[in-house]
Amino acid sequence: MTTVHPGAPDATRRLVYLSVAVVLVVIAIAGAIAFHRDRDSEIALRRAQVLQSRLIAAGFTSPEPKVIADSLGEDGGLLCQDPHSPLIKAQYQAAITNGAGGPGTRPVIADRDVFTATSIAIETYCPDKLAAYLEETGNLKKAQ
Repeated sequence: MTTVHPGAPDATRRLVYLSVAVVLVVIAIAGAIAFHRDRDSEIALRRAQVLQSRLIAAGFTSPEPKVIADSLGEDGGLLCQDPHSPLIKAQYQAAITNGAGGPGTRPVIADRDVFTATSIAIETYCPDKLAAYLEETGNLKKAQ
């Protein structure tokens, strides 16, 4: 038969909770530092400035380069993933719907500017993916 020491389970529980909390805080800090370092690089800011100037030259409004760099980083982030991926293709198609959910969802004629601005961004960050993007979105109906 075991003897129960008063206060022992509470002390052990507190030690486990404290240990888990310390580990989670350390992981969160390390993740924040790694994320911040990638987004604040000089390369990301330079590419964002190029994208901003290309968008403005094409007649679009553009956010500040810092905002673009925070969103796309050095490599274009989600923008430069494989356009042939079913998930990415579904995102393109979902972006040009009426916004209803479930059976009420209907495709709409998309604004050509959305595709033009996206192609400029892809051409800036990952020009090797531009042909695949144009192929995937080429047959979608677009407004003039």
